Formats: sequence, C-alpha cells, structure tokens
Amino acid sequence: MRSALLSALLLAGCQPQSRRLLLVDLASADPLVIEATAAPWDAAGYAVEYRRYYPHLARQDLARYRTVIVLGGSEPEGLSDALTIGDLAILNEWMRRGGVVVLAYAGAGEGSLDRWIMNRWLAAQGAGIAIGTQPLEDTVRAAAAASPREPAGVPLPWSALDNAGFAPFAAGRTHVLLVRDPRQVLARTTATAFTRPSSAAPAAGPAPAARPHAAIVAASRVNDGLILVASRSTLAASGVDPRTRDFLVALARWTRRPAEWANVAPTTTPAPLTLASAPRPIAVHPPPLAPPTGAAVVVLPQPPVPIPEDARPAVPGWIDRQGMRVLWTRYTPSDLDSLLAFVDAAALNALATVVPVAALADTLGTRNVFRLTAERLQTTSLRWFPAVVLAEIRSEGADELDRRGDLVAIPCGLDSLFWRGALRPSYHALARLGGARPDLIAGVAVDLDAAASRYRGTGFCDGDYRTGLAALGLDRAETERLAALPPVERYDTLLERGVLGRYYEALEASVAERAITLRAELRRSHPDLRFAVRATDAPSDWFSLGLLRGFSTRDAPVLLWTRDRRGGRGVLQHYRARGIVALSAVGLDAERVSAGEWGRLRPLVFSEHDGFWLPRAATDSAGRLIRRLAK
Repeated sequence: MRSALLSALLLAGCQPQSRRLLLVDLASADPLVIEATAAPWDAAGYAVEYRRYYPHLARQDLARYRTVIVLGGSEPEGLSDALTIGDLAILNEWMRRGGVVVLAYAGAGEGSLDRWIMNRWLAAQGAGIAIGTQPLEDTVRAAAAASPREPAGVPLPWSALDNAGFAPFAAGRTHVLLVRDPRQVLARTTATAFTRPSSAAPAAGPAPAARPHAAIVAASRVNDGLILVASRSTLAASGVDPRTRDFLVALARWTRRPAEWANVAPTTTPAPLTLASAPRPIAVHPPPLAPPTGAAVVVLPQPPVPIPEDARPAVPGWIDRQGMRVLWTRYTPSDLDSLLAFVDAAALNALATVVPVAALADTLGTRNVFRLTAERLQTTSLRWFPAVVLAEIRSEGADELDRRGDLVAIPCGLDSLFWRGALRPSYHALARLGGARPDLIAGVAVDLDAAASRYRGTGFCDGDYRTGLAALGLDRAETERLAALPPVERYDTLLERGVLGRYYEALEASVAERAITLRAELRRSHPDLRFAVRATDAPSDWFSLGLLRGFSTRDAPVLLWTRDRRGGRGVLQHYRARGIVALSAVGLDAERVSAGEWGRLRPLVFSEHDGFWLPRAATDSAGRLIRRLAK
C-alpha cells in the first residue's frame, strides 16, 4: 500500500503545474467519499491532490497548482470548516495568475455560510453568477438519481462546452444558478424543474415555483482564467450515473483548454468585496506561506490494493449460495407473522429487527416476548440479526464535543462509562435474545446512520482528547500545554500544527481496540456470531471506522448494509487496506423499483455487492418480483 501511494505521489510531483489540481474540502471528508469527485478530473488528465487535514489555501499552492476545486462546507447547519478571508485573498491571486477556480457549494439544507461567501466573492469578481437559495426538484429525474426529487441535468447544446453530449444525467442536489449572460450556462435542468419555498412541507404550503431549464453548471471568463460553479453533489454524482461521469470528464477536459473558453461570457468590472452581515462571523485567518508540515496530500483516486487469494475474506455458505437477502425492520411482535409471510414470498434469508433500547432490559416481560419470538423463528430457516440504533444508546458519562467546542447529543466516543455501562451491555443483551437457542441468532446489527452523522466533526471531549494527545508522541511540556487548552481551541490548534490526521487515526485505533475486546467477549459464548452494520452511505467517520475495524476479521467479515450504490468492490478494497474486512449488501426500495428493473439489478447486487437488503416489507406481488432476483 505504501509503495503504491509513494509512486503515485512521486508521479504527481513530476506533473507540470497545468496538470496539477488541488482539491480543498471544507468538510474534510474521508478520501473514500471524495474519490467520486476526483475520478472525472483524473480521467481528464489532471493529477488530483487532496489535502484533507488542512482545508485552506496557502501561498505555496499558487505556484504548484493551476486548478483548484473548493468544496463548500456545511456551516452553519452542519459541522465543517468554512472559507476564510485568507482563502478569498488566495482565490483573488489565483484569478490574477490566470488559473481555474471551481466553486462547488453544498446545498439542500446545509452550507448556507459558504454559499453566502461564494456569492459575495463572485459578485466582487464581476462573474455574473449567483447561487440561488432554494434547491431544485423535478417531476422527471434521471434514472440513476439517488433521490426521486433530484433533478436531471442536461448538457446545453451549442454552449462553450460543445462536446459534452446531449443525454440527461443525474445532477444530484443542486440549486438554481442565476447568470447574467446565457453564454455562461453549460448545463441546465429540464422543462419540469421547480423550486419549493423553504416554508412549505412536501405535501402542503405555498405552491412550488416553476424553474424550467434553470442553469445548474455555469462559467465565467476572467482575463486568462476561468471560474466554474456547480454543486458539490453534482461533481460527486459520477459514481452514481455513467452519463454524469461522461459530462464531468468532458467538463474537466474543457478546463484544460483555454482556447475553447472564448465563447464564455467574460466578467464585468470587479467590485469591492463586502462581507458585512454574514450568517456567521468569517474567520480572518491570514494565508500561510505553506501548509503545516504534517498536513500531507494524497493523490486521488487512490489505487486499489490487490488482496492475495489466501487473504480474501471467508464467505459464509448461506451468502455464497444465495447472497445476502435481508429485510431490515423495527421489532414489533404483533407484526411478526406478516413479516415472515413477506420474507417467504420474497425468498429472503435474513431478518434484521431493530429492538428499542428499553426492550433490552432483562425483565420477566421482555424475556417472555423474546422467548415467543425465538420459538416462532425456529420454525423458519432465517438468520436473525437483532439490532440496535447506536444513537438511541445513552450513557451517564460525558457527551461528545465538536470542533467548535459545543456539546453534541451523543456519548463521548472514548468515554469508559459509555462502553462499560451502555454499549457493552446493549450488545450482550442482543446476543442473549435467542434464549435457550443462541444459535438462532446469526449475528447482531447496529444502525449507525444518525450516530455517524453526529460523530463527524467531533472527537474533542476530554476522553477523546487525552487519548489523541497521548498518541502524538510530543514531549511532556508540549503535551501538558495542549492538554490545558479549552475545548473551543482544540481543533484549530491541532489543525494549524499539522497533527490533526494523526490525532484522528489515534481515535479510530482506540475505538477499534475496544471493539476487538467486545467482539472477543461475545464470541466466547457465541463462537459463530457475526456483526452487521447498517448505514445510508459507506461509513467514514472515526468512530464508525473504528467499530468496523474492531468487529471484522478475515474469518468473520463484518456485514455492511448501505444504500450507497458506489460502495461496491472498490470501496471494500479501500476498507481492506485500512484493516476492515467486509462483505456488502446494497439497499433496494421495492416500492421504487419497477417490474422491469429487477432483472437489470443483478450485476449491481451480486457482482458489485454480496446481496441486497430492504428497508421495509412490501406487498406480496413485490415479494414475488424480488424472488426473481436470484444470484
């Protein structure tokens, strides 16, 4: 792994400035998440470098890179960094030097601070582009869109980007771009796109406003340079839709050909930059000459690490024969018979039931309920995975702190009381639900969704902070100085010292050590017990990754159930390089899959993944269609 990464870095270092691209993500997402964004630019001939743990610009970047992609953060609605006045100063210089600046805003309910700052900077440049406040929706969507409300994008015929094709593509979550000149538009929505007032609920409120053919990708020429604006969701959608990838590769190639920019409308006279009345205070943060020493770049996409045949994960026989065919549902004893009827109609082989935390208490009533459930399940051939929602497990210990030093409504990830008094008892209770038939339970599952989003951007409670500092290898005096910092200063200090990456690695490793201990305890009484994890996207926060590492082994890989259609073999290879051994199943919503689509899903389900899971039971007729989805 290290030799492959070193070779990639050396190759990138030999590239001329015109081919080097810096990817700055103010959300500091894991490279696993950013790879879909980087892939089209790599395919277009750029050497893409990503500096995760210093998401700001330095003066050195002006000489090294010609193109920069700035992925907007999620503040104030979510946790992230945000553009600073120093970043804007470097972007001004970038334009004066004839570079390419790609502004990729976050949308659909987050990132309003960076959108506001981007709009003020665009206005100061005279770009003639403004990012609208409302997300777009569409009654017609691209077939591969992740959500039914995400609009389809359409390359604009006879635009400056005239080689991007004509096929509609999945555009992801995007807002209206308001442009001064039609020549700035490179892609737009269909005639049926609309915006919904923010005060309106989906089923009520003011009528949606029609926005036919609204611009969603636009550019402006600045002397010898170029400004390009799109949503970060659009730039990441290449992993969802091949047609989106085709458009983005054409777009990336176009940014390398200044001779083809002539048809793009130029900027008007620049105006003074005004940043008064921002939604939150904007950090001044003068740009450094160079990034901190420890804030290394990685080259994206990262090359997959081949797995030797003798190191491949052991696949259980029931998965190898049929693939995972899982129904995920809340535990309701009164609905058990109807659930089992649907499971039989759909030929599923595993049932995951979310058990409320209160029902895990060992009382006479709960023992009787689960005894009856176990007796009913014994009459089937199903593998049972009792599950718990991690965000519902509370602790009497400390709460987590985010990068701003604010409390987050989730337990401190490395608080001993949380593990000893809450997480460990919950897992032991799940494993005991089989009663006298422990073999009835094939494994225990955890829903990471809400917890993973809350752990992102955290890791600064006292328990985390002591563990992370101890792993940095600093001298005693420096460790004591950093330990005395108030929570509000911890993130920024580690960021500016260039040790934030090592700090998060230490937190992840510590979670993994505790999960290994918990796994060993549970498997002493249940040697064949499996661990399963459900999440919308492939987990990438330090706490979730630590759990996955600790719960997985080559002989008993963790079962990963996500909705992310990009989370196939490539993601599992990257996980393996980080010590996580997993088998994956992709989420399918039976109510949104047409009868003709089931056959076409087979390569995704059984080639890219090891099966599928359903978020809810459906009708018997849908069950019969699902039954046809055979390995």
